[in-house]
Amino acid sequence: MNDFGELAELDAALYRAVLTAPGRHLADIADAMSRTSDELDKSIARLSEMGLLRQSESDTLVAVSPMLAEATVLGAEDLELGARRAALEQRRDAIRRLVPDWNAALSTGTSEAVVDVISDQSAIANVLMHYADRCEQELLSVAPGRLPSSRIDGRTRVANVYSARRGIKTRALYQHSALRDRATRAYLNELARNGARIRFAPSLPGRSLVVDRNVALLPIPTEDPGRHGLAVVREPNVIAWVVATFEQLWAEAAPLEEVINKQSQDDTEIDHTRAAILRLMAEGEKDEAISRRLSISVRTCRRHIADYMAQVGATSRFQAGVIAARAGHTDNPGPR
Repeated sequence: MNDFGELAELDAALYRAVLTAPGRHLADIADAMSRTSDELDKSIARLSEMGLLRQSESDTLVAVSPMLAEATVLGAEDLELGARRAALEQRRDAIRRLVPDWNAALSTGTSEAVVDVISDQSAIANVLMHYADRCEQELLSVAPGRLPSSRIDGRTRVANVYSARRGIKTRALYQHSALRDRATRAYLNELARNGARIRFAPSLPGRSLVVDRNVALLPIPTEDPGRHGLAVVREPNVIAWVVATFEQLWAEAAPLEEVINKQSQDDTEIDHTRAAILRLMAEGEKDEAISRRLSISVRTCRRHIADYMAQVGATSRFQAGVIAARAGHTDNPGPR
């Protein structure tokens, strides 16, 4: 079954139209909604798969009760989910029976007890999501560089979003270079929308994730350069050092809003510069004259012109100047 999420406005409008005037054919409903039949095809498919709409033997559309649709479409899944949840709880109880033995081993001062090293990638994913689910108060994350492609970092991102959505106090540190990547920007915006606080620093140490200041999850290298292991650290002194490092970096970092506003101002300045270049170019000025008048390098001037020509599909400077004048691109842009 498809992942529907919420119903689109058109889906809901179609359902109401069928509900208020049952027994009509698709063409009649489309006319009443000022739509074409083709425009309603996807909505019909979605509503039908969700059990909310069906076609009668006379080829008319009939609305189905949401309560009946829920029982019909989700009933089997509810049963399966309940069975899986019961099996999960049984396994959880079996695992937790050994907690007293673990605690007893800790009290003997065994050094291995405070650090676990995991190399299996599936196990790493499960551990990250486990601690994200068990987090009760605070999640601290450090992520240098752009959006990483390794599976362990992908699971870290999922854990961050999941914790933020549950209302956990989430703080994340990134480098300025992260905003150059479109996927990273989308992820950070999602994180911020869910209540996370995000700051940026020029440089950061290695990646880390600290859960409730009790557990630190630290990626570690393996013999395979393309894969990382995971160290699960519970030693209080090590965790205290990781947290202290995070707090120092956080105090010196710039908030997401401040960084984005500065980028917007920089973009506006670039827009003003390009408009001025195009205006002078349309007046017949050469690159050297334009660069002198605007106090920019000839190289920068030519780069702006080349970028604009590629943007509008111009094959010559003259054509680019004509396009710019007609489109109003030589006017000074207003503030964003």
